[in-house]
Amino acid sequence: MNETFDILQIPDDIGYWLVRADGGKYYEDFLLNNFIAVSDNEITLEALKISGESSIAGITIEHYKELYREVYKGWTPQQISHGTGRSFKFIQEMKIGDLILVPSKQSTNFIIGIITSDPYEKTIEQIESKIEVRYTVTPYLKRRDVKWLKEVSRNEISEKLYWILSAHQTIFDLKEEKEYINQLLAPIYMQDGVCHGTLKISKEEGLNSDEWYDLYSIIKKQSDATGEKAIVKSNVQSPGLIELVASNPATVISTIIVLTGIIVGESKILGFKFNGIIPSIQSHRKGNVEIKRMEKEIELMDEDKIAKTIENERARFELEKEKELWELERTKKEAELVRERLQISSFDAGRVIQSQTQMDNDDVQNVVEP
Repeated sequence: MNETFDILQIPDDIGYWLVRADGGKYYEDFLLNNFIAVSDNEITLEALKISGESSIAGITIEHYKELYREVYKGWTPQQISHGTGRSFKFIQEMKIGDLILVPSKQSTNFIIGIITSDPYEKTIEQIESKIEVRYTVTPYLKRRDVKWLKEVSRNEISEKLYWILSAHQTIFDLKEEKEYINQLLAPIYMQDGVCHGTLKISKEEGLNSDEWYDLYSIIKKQSDATGEKAIVKSNVQSPGLIELVASNPATVISTIIVLTGIIVGESKILGFKFNGIIPSIQSHRKGNVEIKRMEKEIELMDEDKIAKTIENERARFELEKEKELWELERTKKEAELVRERLQISSFDAGRVIQSQTQMDNDDVQNVVEP
């Protein structure tokens, strides 16, 4: 039976951004009403557009700086630089389809979403003419719509992202950290022609040399079965994550299946539907090559040898099949021991944000919680 797996395909040219909600103050508003926003209401989108109309190069950050100096005369050069930087990124550099990460108060949680609109501008009247709500409504007028995908907790993000917790910029580029964002979206995904899969090791103590050896032995067996070695990226202290990387998705998927215990029967895990373990691709490929070679040799034999050859080859293939099944069963038992000892599970971060929980942002009004 041919198995089908739905793997998240992330575009190669996607952008990654962190957008702060004023220290998390507007986190709930962003989440419930499907948008992000940037401050400095005194400078409108129309003004920014007009500022670059006469320029051959189009709108540049220098046009932003000139406009900011005119409007915010009391600002320091540093304030001008920060203001123009966040607005330029929000309006000129972000694009539809980019991923957004927004931290809550004290960065205890993060929401992840995809930009779904070009920048637009609300009026103060539109914001204030809403029904009452019990959270702080964002007063910023320049906005982009967002489809929120997941909410994850702080302890689920990689330690490699902890630096963003102490950074003060309102908006900054996370392109260099994209792999740590991607693994929060799905435990298995494809990007740039490469498949990534993430496992979680929950063993409290660090892994000793024997445990590392046993873990890598299982990974190597699955890599050998698919004919491609998997690159292993580890961040395992106590506990931590293991990332498997290979251009062949079967290498990653089969290893994830074996090490998480999804081996037989119809099962659902991580949003992917499995109907049993993946047959060894390499074994099928090898069998086809051997059969073709055998057919060529048979053409040169007499009739008496044909029957004998077919019988021998059938017996050999049956023996190889039995050996393959035996090896598979042994790998399953070894993987089970490793899984229990290291407390291995799939890494499925956060909670999925359902569409029905996301409100229309035209239905709220500015009411600050006491």
